[in-house]
Parts: sequence; structure tokens; C-alpha cells
Amino acid sequence: MRFKLSAALITKKRVIATSALAGLALISFVIYSILSIDFSLLKNRSKILFDKEENVIAYTLSSDTQSYRFLTTKDEVSEIYLKILLSNEDKNFYSHPGVDFKALTRALFYNLKNTEITSGGSTLAMQVVKRLSNHKRRTYLNKLKEIIGAVYITAVYGREQVLSWYLTLAPFGSNIEGVKAASLRWFNHLPDRLTPSEAALMVALPRAPELIRPDLHPKRAKYYKNEAVKLAYKNGIITEDLLKIALKEDCSYKLNSIKQSAYTLGNYLFSKSAASLKGETDSAITSKENQQNKPSDKNKEIYTTIDSLLQDLLNRTADKYEKNKKDNAILSTVILDSRTHQIVALNGSSDTENNQICLPFKKRSPGSTLKPFAYAMAFEEGKLHPQTIMKDAGKLYGSWKPDNFNYRFNGEIKAKDALCMSLNLPALEVIKAVGPDKFCERLNTPYTRLHVKDGIPDLSVVLGSADITLVDLTKLYAMLNSDGELYDYSLVNSIKDKRKAETDTNGKTYRLLSKASARAVFEILKNTARPVNHPDNRSVSYKTGTSYKFKDALAVGSFGKYTVGVAITHPDNRTQNYNNTGYTDAAPVLFDILTQLEEDNLIKEDIEDVLFSATAPKALVKQNVNQKILSIKDKLKITFPLNNSIVSPDYNGRIYIKYEGGCGKVFLNYDDQQLESDYLETTKNGFYKVCLFDEDGQSDCVDFEVRTN
Repeated sequence: MRFKLSAALITKKRVIATSALAGLALISFVIYSILSIDFSLLKNRSKILFDKEENVIAYTLSSDTQSYRFLTTKDEVSEIYLKILLSNEDKNFYSHPGVDFKALTRALFYNLKNTEITSGGSTLAMQVVKRLSNHKRRTYLNKLKEIIGAVYITAVYGREQVLSWYLTLAPFGSNIEGVKAASLRWFNHLPDRLTPSEAALMVALPRAPELIRPDLHPKRAKYYKNEAVKLAYKNGIITEDLLKIALKEDCSYKLNSIKQSAYTLGNYLFSKSAASLKGETDSAITSKENQQNKPSDKNKEIYTTIDSLLQDLLNRTADKYEKNKKDNAILSTVILDSRTHQIVALNGSSDTENNQICLPFKKRSPGSTLKPFAYAMAFEEGKLHPQTIMKDAGKLYGSWKPDNFNYRFNGEIKAKDALCMSLNLPALEVIKAVGPDKFCERLNTPYTRLHVKDGIPDLSVVLGSADITLVDLTKLYAMLNSDGELYDYSLVNSIKDKRKAETDTNGKTYRLLSKASARAVFEILKNTARPVNHPDNRSVSYKTGTSYKFKDALAVGSFGKYTVGVAITHPDNRTQNYNNTGYTDAAPVLFDILTQLEEDNLIKEDIEDVLFSATAPKALVKQNVNQKILSIKDKLKITFPLNNSIVSPDYNGRIYIKYEGGCGKVFLNYDDQQLESDYLETTKNGFYKVCLFDEDGQSDCVDFEVRTN
């Protein structure tokens, strides 16, 4: 009796132990199945840049398999596609927990009957897990892992997210993944416009993407497409008329390339983090409406304010420039909308084969394009009037003999005409009256846009010695068009609703200039000489600029609500035989663009101010140059090297610049750059020119030849 009791107890313990082990094994398998789900496919998806209508304007391939893997959500595909998809692949999608056990049992019975796996019974969630777990073979073990994973992701992330993952990861042949990429590559349009026939093919393709690729197997593709169409008709999704039309449509589709109308802009924005994007564009970034901490949310979808019609205009302009250009320079352009305060078009490089940098965001010399802002500040401070008589003559700064661009002087000239003619000597007097420190401080509020070497500005800043991006320069001219109000011009859209974004003009604003001074300069610039062979359209307010050694030729101007910036740049700073200038080369491009924009004028209030009178106030009839009388010992003069001399550098390759006289701190300038040292480092033989400036505006320059011993 005692023996029987012990045997029963042992048997019971064995059963408990076996059950515990089985339970532990089951739990371990469940955990293993869940941990086998690798979300890297979603994290490594393509980066996409969208215009304001959510059209793709730039993208990258996925970072893992170099695939077209575009994030796709339910709202981005046509309703007919979703209905055909669910009726064919997962008709109980919104009622089961991730697995349709009834369909799975039916498939299991069918497979056992045929002694091989021919029917899967997989739901969309199971297909997602199959992709995320990288299951290559159809086995019962893999199927069990997919069942566990499907229940898990449905419970944790929800049906809508699972559906989005399917729409993003489903394979469509070649290196195409996801409905959005597939629709663009097979049909050349977004999936929200899929026809019943196209939708049915998109449903059929993921079952065997390489076997029924329409470009390789059009007859097979048509057969499977028609099977999906028939089931859609049977389920009441499409009418008989649509059925007949869809059944007749062939599947002889070829792969299309996806147009990248903002390729260099994409390169620029894709390289930025979300935080830096906010700083660069004065706006925030969004990656659709889902901003939860999910595996797919990495801000890889960037929604911009780009208007594709205007973007195409800039691209056509770039193509035209490339066909006719005379050297290796590269054209870049930008358009701002002063009503919505948005960047609406931007071409970063006319020659993407040789330059893929987005040049409008690179800091370059502005040439003479900053002169209008110096005049505006002088107008505002009552130091100058548009009708003030100024003197355009040499020898205004001690021993420095600065020239105008055409090497001619005009004698006495009105301030408004001096600005239109972009004369250097009057501009230097204006910046001297305003003060280079104050000038830069005002332009750099509320954030730094004008970059001065060592942070110490001098008079040459008005002639282009500081650097600024084309985007920021164009914003300053848009500020003139907005009567002195400087707005944040957004590029990356923080608002998902594009209809709201188009009318959202609220944003940070800063009054940089008074209304009267900004309007006065804006109207003066309407009289700037028009480029050759372009209509004398006085409604265009614009200014040109050319940087040192013709490295940059610029033209910036406004017409109606638009402000356009044009730059012809040598990114490597190596000019060839042809010298581009702002007037002869950039201005014609500017007018080509402006004349193709619709005339949509801003509503501006009338301004009554002394600046608009035909005569200057008595105190400002003639500018008092107030040139300082310097003693001989105060005059700045370079004593070594001598002008037109031949010198040899020391063993470090340095040539020390020696001088006498000068007032206050003296600055060394070479190649349009202010140097921190009192010497010039030379790397090769050749001709050099250096200048010295002091705090009183004096300067002296020498040309010399360097020869190594």
C-alpha cells in the first residue's frame, strides 16, 4: 500500500515537472519569437522629402539593402486599394487579434491534405512579422513564430500601425518595398490615385514579387491581377462595369525613375538632425501624425513648403544656364513668398554631376548686395536722404585709393543714384556714418547671418568682406519688400495639414528697419539698370553684387509677393578665363525667373515721410564727408614689402607685413579675408596683394611678387 502511494506521488511529481518544463519551454519560445522581430527594416527605411502637396521631391534608398522603402500610411493610399487588399489578404483584419484562427485552421487542413505547405492563411500582421523576422522558408516553426509575433504587435502597437507597416514593407519586385514606392515606380504616381486594375496588381504582387513582375512577366501579372479583380467584384467592392474595364487592362508596365526635383535640398536636409533643422530653417519638423515612440518614428519624412510648379521653374532655369554657360561656375537660386513667409522653391546646384552641395546654404561673399541696408540705416538715423548730394571721388581714406567696379568716378551724385549705380566710394562713406559695428549688429539680430572674420567688422564689410548665405541674403531683401519687417521664412513644415500650412503666416518677426527707410530703399532699387535684352519693368526692385576675383556673381530682387535670389558661384574659388558679374550674368537669370512668376502684389499702406520728398532737408542737402586731417605720423603706410617689389618668405613660408602710422587697431586683409596675424603665409611663387586697415578707415595696399630662393 505504501509502495503504491509512493509510485503515485512520483508520477504526480513527474507530471508537474514535465508540465513546468513544457510551460517554461512555451514561454521561452514565445519570448524568443517576440525577440526575433527586428524593427531595423523600419528604422533603416528611405528618407523622403515632400513638397507642400506631399509629392516626393527627393529621397534616399534604405540604408541597409539600398531599397526603395518609403513609409506609407493608410491615409496615403486609395480606398479601393485598401478594400481589395483586405478582401484578398485579410478580410477579418479589424476583428481578429492579429491572427485569423479560422482561416489558419482551414489552411492547415488543406496543407495536411496535400502533404505540403501550399496555403499560408497569413494575416497582414503575420506577413509583417515574416518580413521583420526575415523568414525565407515556409515551415511550421516559422509559421508558429509569425502567429505569436502577429498577436504581439497587434496588441502592443495597434491595427493601424500594423497596417502602415505592411504598406511600408510589402515587397513589389526588384528592390521596391512598400505601396508608395511601388506606385511611383510602376505607375509614376502616388498610391492615392490607384485605379481598380492598378490596385489589384498591387495586391497580387507581394505574393510572388519576382515571379509576377509586370516588366518581366506581363501575362502572369495580368492573370493574378484579374484574380484579385474578380474577388473584389464578388465581394461587392467594384461594379460590373469597372470589372470589365479592369479585366481588359494589360500589365505591360515598365519601371519608372522617381523624379528628384529638389535633389541637393534633400542632400542638405537629410544630413541634418531634427534639432539642427529647426535652427537652420526657423521651423520644426514632423514625421506624419504619429509622434509616439515607435520603431518607425525617426523623422525621416520631411514635409516642406516647396511649391513644385515654382521648383520646376528653377530647374528649367538651371538647365538653360548649363546649356549656355561659359565656364565652370554653378547656378543656385531660391524663391521666397513674402505673403506666407515661406521658402517656396530652391535649386541648390545647376550641375549635380560635379556639385551636389546645396549652395544657397553655404556662406559666401555677398559682393555689393549689402549696400542697400547701410543706406537704409543711414536714412533711418537721419544721416542721409535719398536726394543728398554725395561725392564720388578718390583719396577719401588717407593713402587708400579704392575704386568703383568700372574704375570711374562720378564727382557729385545724389545718394539714390549712387545706390542704384552701386558706387563703392559713397557706400564707404555711408557705412562709416552708420558704423560697421552697428551695421553688423543690426543685421545679425535676432540671430547671426552675417559672418565677419574674427568678429571684428571694418568698413570693407559693405563691399563684401563678410560672408552670408544666399538664403539669408534673400530674406533680407524680402524684409525690404515687407517694409522693414524681418520674418522667419520656413522651409520645413511643422503643420501636417497642408491647407492650414498654406495660410499660416504667423511666426517670429523682428523689425529690422523703419517702414519709411525700408520702403525708400525698396523704391530706389526699382531704378537699378535693367540687364540687356530684358524689359524695363519698374515694378522689379533689385540689386546685383560681384565678389572679389569674380568668385560669386549675385542678383536679388522682388516682384509682387516674391523675392528671388540668384548666385553664380565657383564653389572651389577657382575662376577660369570668363569673369561672371552680377549685372551681366546673374541679373538676366533673375529677370528670366521674375518674368515667369504671376503678378501678385502685396497690399502696402501709404507712407508719408520726409524720405519721399523731392528735396533733402537743409542739413542733408550735401553730405559732409568730414575726412579726418591726419598728421604725417598718423598716416597708415606699409613699409614692407614695398609696392611692386620681389620678396622671399622666411623658412616658415611667412612674409611679415611692416607698417608705420595708423590709428587704433590695424587689420591685415588678403584675398578678401581679414587675417588674425601680422604676416602672410605663402605656399607658392606668384603675385600677391595685401591691404592694411585701421580703426579710422585708413588703409594702404601693396602688390608684390613672391620668389623662393
